[in-house]
Amino acid sequence: MSSSVEPVETPEIAVGTHYFRQAYLYALATQAEVLNHVRTQALPEERDQAPGILESWRALQPQVQHLQTAEVGLAETISLVALPSEADELVKGFAADPAFQKTFATLPSQFSMVEVDKLVAAQRTVNLDYVERLVASYPTSPTLEDLLNICVSPKRTMEPIQHLEVAPNTHVFSSPNSDIRFIGAFLKQNLTPEDLAYAEQGGIPAAAIIAFVGYGAAPINVLMAGQRVVLNNGFHRVYALRQLGVMHIPVVVQQIRNPQLEFPPAIAGLPSEYLLGAARPVLIKDFFEPGFTITLKVRDRVKMVTVGIARNEHEVPS
Repeated sequence: MSSSVEPVETPEIAVGTHYFRQAYLYALATQAEVLNHVRTQALPEERDQAPGILESWRALQPQVQHLQTAEVGLAETISLVALPSEADELVKGFAADPAFQKTFATLPSQFSMVEVDKLVAAQRTVNLDYVERLVASYPTSPTLEDLLNICVSPKRTMEPIQHLEVAPNTHVFSSPNSDIRFIGAFLKQNLTPEDLAYAEQGGIPAAAIIAFVGYGAAPINVLMAGQRVVLNNGFHRVYALRQLGVMHIPVVVQQIRNPQLEFPPAIAGLPSEYLLGAARPVLIKDFFEPGFTITLKVRDRVKMVTVGIARNEHEVPS
């Protein structure tokens, strides 16, 4: 006697269906970088196009090589000029903001109008959906005051941050904005009655450790080493304004006097050796060169910051 087993139907469960549109500056990436980016970041239907993407990449390389040869030293010809006098009162208020002062306390800084196209760009990708929202929120022909508020105000609207306590003394914060970060912790000894209300486990509190989670500095800032100016923060706003045809924007310029000690080891994954040493590094204008970018559907994501407190208690000889 034989029995037959009915086949079990495999459920179709989609993985990673949420996505955003991303412009990827693939022409100036290496072949290995292009393959890895498409394989790890894009949706499956985009990954299937990898052979065609590589063929297009190869076809662009003679143009890329010509550009890199013809434009050696272009980054050093960037224009920086002082802000018009009518901006003085507004930027004076920005500079007096405590958050602004703390953010830019470590390096000499100043406000300047900078030429967008010749900014060194560490980032190779653009979230086009986010840029679309930015462009929709900006005036089509921004005035100087508009640009100052968009670019160098210490305050701007940010996405809400979600919080969840996943275990005792372990807190998870998340945001669709990848700029969310841990901003440090400090010891607070002089407790107030409001502080004591948070001591849910009773006892007699003597001190508190306060940790901060939030976003990076709001002003668009650049790092200037010699005659080279590297975009350090505010990439999507710069891209959105360039898309509107704005060719000069106000920024906070931080002066790098000793690159080996003061310049970050890497920005957006690109090492300082490339950003400061390449004869013709990637510039903002490259994102607007016809054919240099491809649009991919990339898995949507949120950035998560976990903050935990480890506790150890021991009795030791006094």
